[in-house]
Amino acid sequence: MFLLLLILITCPLGSHSYFQGVELLSDVNYTQGFSVIPACFINPDACAKGPQFRLYNPFSTAPNISALWQMAQWDSHSNISTNGTFVNDGKSEGMQWSSEDKRFILFQDDRLQISVNGYHEYQGKYRTPDEPWVALLLQQSIGKSTGSVSLNQVTELQWNLDIQLLYMDQHIQPGYNPNIHAGQFLLYMAIQNLVPGDPEYGKYFWLGICLYDDRFPMSPLYINGDKGTGSLIYQPAFSNFANTSVHSENVVHVSGNMRPFVRLGLEAAVERGFLNSTDLSKYYVGGMNIGWEVTGLNNGTIEIGNFSLKQYTAQNPKSYEFNQNGDTEGWKTTFNLNENTNKPLNGKWILSLIDKDSYLLSPEIMIDTLVVKKIIIRINYNKFQLLWSRSTEELFDENDSILVEMENDGRWKEYILDLSNNSNWYGIVRRLRIEPVREENNIKFGIDYIRFSSY
Repeated sequence: MFLLLLILITCPLGSHSYFQGVELLSDVNYTQGFSVIPACFINPDACAKGPQFRLYNPFSTAPNISALWQMAQWDSHSNISTNGTFVNDGKSEGMQWSSEDKRFILFQDDRLQISVNGYHEYQGKYRTPDEPWVALLLQQSIGKSTGSVSLNQVTELQWNLDIQLLYMDQHIQPGYNPNIHAGQFLLYMAIQNLVPGDPEYGKYFWLGICLYDDRFPMSPLYINGDKGTGSLIYQPAFSNFANTSVHSENVVHVSGNMRPFVRLGLEAAVERGFLNSTDLSKYYVGGMNIGWEVTGLNNGTIEIGNFSLKQYTAQNPKSYEFNQNGDTEGWKTTFNLNENTNKPLNGKWILSLIDKDSYLLSPEIMIDTLVVKKIIIRINYNKFQLLWSRSTEELFDENDSILVEMENDGRWKEYILDLSNNSNWYGIVRRLRIEPVREENNIKFGIDYIRFSSY
């Protein structure tokens, strides 16, 4: 049967607090600048252990503490200068640091431009397969100290960033071999055993995204050992995270849940002898890096912004905002709903109701009902049923549901559904379903967001 619920409509919009995940990246606004590992072409390991210098953020008013971001200049022939110059690209003011081999710009609006001149680094001559290659990376440690929990507790591990290719000259000339000469812009995290006393404590594999590769519009799946660290690289296809190539030179939004690939990467690492255990309770996000690895004569510039790595659990579940055009965030419709805009557009998802069997079905989720007591939905429809299931299958019981009905004035409203006293709201919820109750034809059903709260 339907259970009726009194609900609260909040105003102004979005005033109720809700779970927003745990940000695993420290200092996402770069307030403390960057600690730079000196370039050292002969012995990079020695440079990594030696004194570092600092690039300060001239736009920050935060109290000065140690820099949490590092810049690594692996196998470069020059150190980036500490003497910055102010620049302005018409969007924002920025500070630029450079050398003859690289350039780095931090903008006041938190965009970063990262450039490498491989032609100058290699003096116009292709490197041989056995020679080291140039990298310019931003990196930081994560681990337990910044909130990373064991991956058996994690329901989603979500990268988000905007990326744009601003310039690329491959300088292709005689001797070019695409198997060993390329320009790549990579994003990796270390999936690391952080259980003290475990025989494999500290060991890890690289789980990454190749954001740009001059040889492929959309980088394919790549699994191989990393010669430099002796760890496995597991790199899913770029199409899992974006539907537009960075080669387009447009701003590309990259977003995706890395959690399913953690399991696949662990299985590959064990199968290939890099690790001995696939027990997720042993593994955490240990660190990350992003930037250029250049094995060819490439001279390239890439810009990134809105950079984030969020961790979600059953006690801190992910909200569904539908803010990226075309991205349903795993929700799907029945065939009895016509999508007016095909997919979400401009932050809202508008659909036409065809018959009474229309509904929206969530992806597989995990919601701990001991912690999550309220569901917040902003919608432009006055009557709908919310159902939940403790099964990952698409099976629902009418007893596990509520019916929401309010004044029909056609306006967008935020509904706060309080389930704290609902006897059927228990256990771990694995699916949600939203069923608009259709009372006439040609009705538009729109949804703005779905959020979760503890109070």
